[in-house]
Amino acid sequence: MDPPMRYLMDEASRDEGQSPPMKRLGAVFVERLTRQWVVLDPEGKFWILPAGDDPWRNRLPFHPTEDTGLDPVPGHYKHVLGLPF
Repeated sequence: MDPPMRYLMDEASRDEGQSPPMKRLGAVFVERLTRQWVVLDPEGKFWILPAGDDPWRNRLPFHPTEDTGLDPVPGHYKHVLGLPF
């Protein structure tokens, strides 16, 4: 039986002292004028979530403007809305 393979990190590609890149998390907002849920996904895209069952599956693209007013919502609403992140 062969010994287990070892993977060595290339010395030139190792960045000592630097932390790994942060994983982006999503965020939940309420749009001030329409009072609709707006989600910022981990890829940086905005979505409007319609009312009703399974809002994430029925999301629509949202393109904020300078006049868009988004109020942040506590993170536990991600679970209430069934977000996958």
